[in-house]
Amino acid sequence: MKSIILGLLIVCFQAVALNAQISKSGIFRTANDFLSHNLEYATPCSDPEHKIFIDPLFKRHQMMVRYNGEVHYLNKDSIYAVQYCSGAVERLFQRKTYSMVNPKEAILVYKVTTTQITKGHPILISWYFSKDANSPVQQLTIQNLLRAFPDNDVFHDAIMAEFKTDDELNRYDTMHKMMRINRLFENSKK
Repeated sequence: MKSIILGLLIVCFQAVALNAQISKSGIFRTANDFLSHNLEYATPCSDPEHKIFIDPLFKRHQMMVRYNGEVHYLNKDSIYAVQYCSGAVERLFQRKTYSMVNPKEAILVYKVTTTQITKGHPILISWYFSKDANSPVQQLTIQNLLRAFPDNDVFHDAIMAEFKTDDELNRYDTMHKMMRINRLFENSKK
């Protein structure tokens, strides 16, 4: 009897945990929508009819959203970001797509992977950032970071002490579970 009750309790806890993990996909129209997590066309990922196509065939300046049985074409210039069921968030900026590495941090970091068509060339990974959700996307370099925060001398000193090359800027701080530049930025505000 005890094992049956224990089994039922485990099943109930698993069901609660699964419901808590159900995510939604949709779009963020603005940076403020992104910051307040206000998804438009938000649909539970369990809905097989809901789909987001960021690059529909022959419509490069539009994206397609299948929502509640209807197809909507949206101009990419009117969309800030897209959240997928996987949890991935892609920002649309100047008609390019940037995959967010750290959507919950202050300085947003983006990773863009490009596959080379020519044989023998590896996959090219480029790194970008925006100083906050409302700022433009720019290449992740030491000089661009320093320019983005002109009045934060403590942050400047921390960047110069921590990073010797631009290639080091994409480091993740496993102890604090955040991008290293965000950890330095948080410490500079104290």
